Amino acid sequence: MKFLQANALSFSCLVAMFAAGVFMYASLPESLPTQYDLDGIAGNYLPKQTVIWMLPASYAVTIAVVNFLIHFSPEKFAMPNSQRAMDIIVFSVGILLLSSHLGIMVSQGDSVIFHQYFAVGFACFLIVMGNVIGKTERNFIAGIRLPWTIASEQNWRATHRLAGKLMVVSGLVLFLTIFFWASLAITLSLGLGWLLIASIYSFLFYLKNERPASE
Repeated sequence: MKFLQANALSFSCLVAMFAAGVFMYASLPESLPTQYDLDGIAGNYLPKQTVIWMLPASYAVTIAVVNFLIHFSPEKFAMPNSQRAMDIIVFSVGILLLSSHLGIMVSQGDSVIFHQYFAVGFACFLIVMGNVIGKTERNFIAGIRLPWTIASEQNWRATHRLAGKLMVVSGLVLFLTIFFWASLAITLSLGLGWLLIASIYSFLFYLKNERPASE
């Protein structure tokens, strides 16, 4: 019961994914594309029987694995004060997967429709995760796991606070581009650009504050 309560938001996404697949199954074509290139060309067609279970099953495994890893994390990385933040991070992944799941089924090969669903999910993912990632403690499960962040609590905290702000801003900007300048390349740039900036910041933080003077 405690496990279900702690992951209530994630399970709500999971139920919505399964329900959407069952509800839409009869109206789907026999096969559906599950990926698109930057030019909007559909590819990797799979039977609808596979499509309706693929992402929900993947998310169910994600919930189980993350909770397993949290429970059996080494004492040094036990994250006693980050449980709620980790639950919300898993939930944010569920939002992205739910929107992608819906996009695959609704678009039925139309890259524009799929991109709209994907971009909305990605924007929500960035905003939701961005609001809590700065509250996580060092771990090997979620976050920017670089040598400098794993080795230093101060580096981890500073890097993830910056990352959280960048993610929220990127998510808000992405919402605007969805309706005025839709582009998969822009979506991916906004969705991943924050990671590059935060990683560089982490390294610079290490050089300035933590690198031994003799090096």
